[in-house]
Amino acid sequence: MENCNYFFASEEDIYRYFENNPRESAILNAMHAPWKQRLLDYMTGKKTLPFTYDPFFKLVFNPDRNPERLSGFLSSILGRKVHVMDILPVEHTLHDGNSLVIMDLLVRLDDGSRANVEIQKYGSAFPAQRMSCYSADSLMQEYERAKARMKGTSFDYRNVNKVYTIVLYENSPTEYAVALEKGEYLHHGKICFDTSIEPDMLLEYYIISLDIFKSTDYTKSKSELNGWLLFLTTEDITDVDAVVSTYPWLHEIYKDVANYIRNPKEVLVMWSKTLQELDKGAVNLYWDQLHEQIKEQEAALKKNEAALEQSNAALEQSNAALEQSNAALEQKDAEIARLKAQLSEYEKHNQ
Repeated sequence: MENCNYFFASEEDIYRYFENNPRESAILNAMHAPWKQRLLDYMTGKKTLPFTYDPFFKLVFNPDRNPERLSGFLSSILGRKVHVMDILPVEHTLHDGNSLVIMDLLVRLDDGSRANVEIQKYGSAFPAQRMSCYSADSLMQEYERAKARMKGTSFDYRNVNKVYTIVLYENSPTEYAVALEKGEYLHHGKICFDTSIEPDMLLEYYIISLDIFKSTDYTKSKSELNGWLLFLTTEDITDVDAVVSTYPWLHEIYKDVANYIRNPKEVLVMWSKTLQELDKGAVNLYWDQLHEQIKEQEAALKKNEAALEQSNAALEQSNAALEQSNAALEQKDAEIARLKAQLSEYEKHNQ
């Protein structure tokens, strides 16, 4: 990041700056320690902003100020040139707090298609089944939109726009372990058939694993997508020069980021808002996972109880069989004793 005179010389200077602003000073002092340190590191020019979080992502990719950035980012993912025409209100109802969404964006592209862009903190909370329902929900909204546009005329399903679901994971699901071994961080999926037909189905998926991207040598291969992903994942200012050297077009963006520090109060408020959303999402996710753990434990307990009952039943059967065996043994002992007595009597009579 380019040197900027607006960065603070030390953390003490930051605290002194906010001393005369009780509200902001209270927000800073009450901040969770790791996040506070990350903020202090940004304000002293040691770290970048956390660009994967909603307010900072949208600050960089604001289509009103820099329309080419978001279009360029999506073009690099989709593999074709697209232009973002409009930012849409997030209408879907499937985010019920059970996943930790740290960035959520819905856009209309120049060909009329819809792109849902999300960054999830934990992939385990946003499995493939949920992603499918999320995409289906978006497609039904496009269907309703097409029907409304053609009101009064005959409806044609070919007027329903395509839906792209683009999900970036900060921490990939555990089932991505094989992808990690192979260094696969970009996954493109769509409905296809096992014959020669190639119908243009309406749902497509792009999944990007930021953690896998950071851990592979593919990070070093040069492409526009890799440039954007490096921008999103690079935290230390000491690494920025190398990124800009490889991707000079990122220089202006980093320059803008450095200039955000010109208004420390605004940065602090944005940071606080990010934490509030993160905390709320994390709490909801925590309780949801705890509930699932309780359900799993109850199921395991029931399974153990059933196994114990079976074991007890088997033990009772074993005890019954043992009693029968003992009874049979006693009968045999009695028969042997009787035969011995007869033999003894026989021997007496034959002496």
